This record gives sequence, structure tokens and C-alpha cells, in this order.
Amino acid sequence: MPEQRRGTFLFQSLILFLFAFWLLAFHTGDASLWDIDEPNNAQALKEMMVHHNLVVPTFDEALRPDKPILNYWLMWTGVRLLGMNSWGLRIGSVAMGALLVLYLALALRRLYGEQTALLAGLLAATSLHSQIIFRAAVPDPLLILFVAIALISYLRGYLYPEEGRRGVLIAYGAMGLATLAKGPIGFLLPGLIIVIFLLLRRDLTSLWRRGQLVLGIPLFLVITLPWYLAVGMETHWAWDQLFFDQQNVDRYTAAMQGHRGPIYYYLFTIALALLPWTIFLPQTLAELWQRRAALLQKAPADAFMLVWAIAWVAFFSLGATKLPNYVWEAYPALFVLIAARLYAALNETQPISRRGVILSLAALLLIGVALAVLGAWLVPEQIPPLGDVAYLGAPYIAAALLALLFAWRGLLLPVISSLGAGAVALTACLMLLAMPALNTLKPSVTMGRMIRASEGTQPYAIATWRWFEPSFLFYGGRGAMRVHQMKNLQELPRVVADGQGTAYLALPAHDIPAVRAQLSKALRVRELYSGYELYSRKHIALLRIQTSSHLENNAS
Repeated sequence: MPEQRRGTFLFQSLILFLFAFWLLAFHTGDASLWDIDEPNNAQALKEMMVHHNLVVPTFDEALRPDKPILNYWLMWTGVRLLGMNSWGLRIGSVAMGALLVLYLALALRRLYGEQTALLAGLLAATSLHSQIIFRAAVPDPLLILFVAIALISYLRGYLYPEEGRRGVLIAYGAMGLATLAKGPIGFLLPGLIIVIFLLLRRDLTSLWRRGQLVLGIPLFLVITLPWYLAVGMETHWAWDQLFFDQQNVDRYTAAMQGHRGPIYYYLFTIALALLPWTIFLPQTLAELWQRRAALLQKAPADAFMLVWAIAWVAFFSLGATKLPNYVWEAYPALFVLIAARLYAALNETQPISRRGVILSLAALLLIGVALAVLGAWLVPEQIPPLGDVAYLGAPYIAAALLALLFAWRGLLLPVISSLGAGAVALTACLMLLAMPALNTLKPSVTMGRMIRASEGTQPYAIATWRWFEPSFLFYGGRGAMRVHQMKNLQELPRVVADGQGTAYLALPAHDIPAVRAQLSKALRVRELYSGYELYSRKHIALLRIQTSSHLENNAS
């Protein structure tokens, strides 16, 4: 590649990276944490920092075996930079999303060409689910990035002998980091995808001929083993056992926390997650089907991407626990295939029929109309305080109508530009209009602010009755403070004693009379707050309960 052209491509990639970072960071820290995963992770980090122990994750002073350590270290870095708040906790995930976009652009250039590589990065930056997952203080962004690096690096090393050792060793290192982020899935599924691809190519022997096993496996172990051994030794192997049994085997074989769905569950979630680019997926798959006989030999990169997407989605479709996040790691492959199809149409090597594009845009228009109708009718019915959110359908409606005008004239590039603008507009609607309204329906922040304002540095205890969200502990607690999740109201005096005369109790508002009836004359109660909560769809109240002697001492 001429030096000038290379410089231009690198500049375009940098602009794309900065755009992705800006888009994903846009008002990300202005919203409070979303129960249950974000405050679980945040509280665990808070306790680890209090104990000066960044090895063993705990929550409410109990072992938290849900996820390995890498995301805690990422959040710790953000907190050190920006503070223990939504910005600090989430900025690492934003960075991982932007780095994924940059990596796709740089790593796919040789495989697919500059324009396809840049387009794949743009699709990744603007898809609907990117605006969710890369704004959350969860380990998924780390897994997504490192799985993408592992698989694309391996593919480059496999296809280009001069990159063989480097590409394969990068793949081992990335799988090691993915394993530190989410566990065995970080190497098992990428390894399975590579094996399936080689079997289909009838080239499995290259796994030990060119797979750098002698160097790669030690590299993987050097990255992963130190922490897994450290946390195991410090907890007498309790953390490791709970993690592998509960969070891996049990989660795959039995639906946990009610997260279940039919075997075709991910067909629906993928269709929504990839919006607005989902509308080009049928044409992409149809064109691949037409080339199916020669795909493995004449287009191995396309075949690899297809194996990647199918194997990942199929694996989790067979699992009992289902969540939309579980298949995000398949999306980079789909972005690449869609981008390659769109670019082939743009340069007229594989045109897309105008009728097909118009039908796809009509489908997006219907989706926008459905969002508007549901936002105006279903949301006010299910979440009355939120009110009408019909405006969420407007970006897709406007983008589809504008793109239809261009499609009618046979102009595909303006169609793509219109859809990208619609995706950015939807993000603006979500962050500027919907999120502030939703934020008022998460009372933990308000309750925590009231507790801190009332007590300052004075001792107190926090408790819940018939309601609990991890965000209440994060926002209402101090340091590694525990929350008393009471099973009966007779525990109240003990909770107040634990707080040296002061306790804060969060509960459904309709249970306040029952609590007052149980209080002894030695305790005084004051209702500080009552507000509608999004998750339980109930009014949650905060009570301050103090002993009479404590009140008298304060008065004196």
C-alpha cells in the first residue's frame, strides 16, 4: 500500500475510533446504575477497595463467584480516574467498544479491503445493542473485544503465512484475557469455532503443524493461571468451585434467575440488536447461500465469519439460561459479512436489487411505527410514571423515509448514511429524553443521597423488607457496609442496634403500617421518601428508625 494511502486509511480509522468513543460516551455517566448487574459489580469493587484486596470479589461481605477479575480491574482504573460514580464505572466499557471499532477497521483491511473494514467498524459503532452493552459496567465488552481479536488474529495468521506465528500468538493471548473476563467461554468457544472451520476445510492438522501450541498454550496459562490460583488459594478454592459449578455448568444446564427462552430466542434478539443494519442481513445470507459450494475454498474469510456466527449462536441457543448479551460475540462476524455485502453493492460487483433495498427499508419503517405505537400505548399502561415515549420510533421512521427516497433513485451510499444518522438520532433520543425519565424511577439513588445527607460520618445501618435491589446497597451503604435483608420484622431492634441507634429501612410503601405496628415504644420512625420503582412497579419508601435515647442524645 502506498505510504500516502496508508496514512489516509489510518487517519480515517482514528476518526472512526473517536466517533465511536464520543457516541458511546454520550451522557453515559449521567444515568444511575441499572439493577442488577451493574450495582452488583460496583459494590463488589467498592468492597474490594475497602479491603485493599483486588483479588477476591465479594458482595455484601460474601464471595461473589459470578465473574472473574478483569472487569473489576477495568472499573478500578476508571474509578481512579473519574471517581466512584457512573462515569468512572462505565468509562472502561466505553473504551472497549471504541477499541473494538478501531480493531475491526485495522484488522479487516487486509482481509476485506479498506472500505469494507471501515464500514464494518461503523456498523459496530451504531447498532442498537452497542448503545446498551458498551455503556454498562459489566464484563461483556471485554469478552467481545478479546474474542474478536482472538478469532480475527487467528484467521489472519492462518491465511497469511508471514503473519502466522504473530497472529496465532495474539489469538492465544486474547483468549487468555477473555478467560480472565468471563471464564472458560473465553477459550472454549473460540477454540471450537477454529476447530469447526478447520474440519470443514479438511485441514485440522494445521492446528498442530502451524498452531504454535508449544508457545501458545504456555502464553495462555501465564495470563490466566496466576489470578485463578491466587483467588483459589486465598478462598481455599471456594471461589473457583462456585464459579465453575454455579456460573458455568449450572447456568448452561438450568435456567437461572428466570432467564429462559425457546431455542429460537436469539433469532429475535439478533434482529433487534443489529438494528438498523438487520434489514440487510437477509440479502447478505442469501448471497452467501448462492456461493455456498465454493465458499470454503474461494472465500475462506467469509466461511470463517459464517462459522463464527453460527457456532456461537447455536451454542447458546442450546443452553438453558438465555440473555441477549450472550450472543453479542457473534455480532462482529455479522457486521463484517453485512459490510462486505454492502460494499460489493456499492462498487457494483454484486448489486443489490432496488426492490430488495426498498423492501428492507419498508421493514425498518414498520419497526419505527411499531416502536411509536408501543411507546404511546403499551409503555404508559405498563409504566404509568414514564408516560408516552412514542418519540423513540421517530428516528427509524425518519431514517427509513429518507433512505427510501434515495433507494428509489438507486443511490445506496446515501441510504447507508441515512440509516447511520437515524441510529445516532435514536441514541440521542434515548440518552436525552428516555434516560432522564427512567432515572427518576430508580429510587436507590435518591434514598442513598438522603441517607448520606442525614448521617454524614455518623454510624447507621441499612435494611430492606420485602424488597431488595443491589443498587440500594451501593448507593445507601458506606464502604463495605452490609445490608440486612430482613425475613421478619422482629429483626428491627437488632438492625437498629447494629447501626448504633439509627437504621434506614427500604420497603414497599404499602407495608409501612405493618412496620409501624411492630415497632416498640423505644423506637421512633420517620418516613423520608416514597417513589415509584421501575423494576418492582411499586412505590418504595425509605424509613429512618432511631432509638428514643439516640434522639435525645442528638437533641442535647
